[in-house]
Amino acid sequence: MGKLRDYIEKTSYMMVGVQFALSIIIGIVIGYYLDKWLDTFPWMTIFWFLIGFAAGLKNLYRELKKVSR
Repeated sequence: MGKLRDYIEKTSYMMVGVQFALSIIIGIVIGYYLDKWLDTFPWMTIFWFLIGFAAGLKNLYRELKKVSR
């Protein structure tokens, strides 16, 4: 039973990293395509990168708080 618990804990930590990275990547992609559409390069990319980064930090905090219980 201890091995299963360790596996679940390690998987949770890996998911946190993946969620953080995906939040940033999704923000960059949204910003890039908005920049192309609105011809505002690089402002939307920067803005949506920051939104993605903030969302990633929020998810990181929430998941680590849940895992550390």
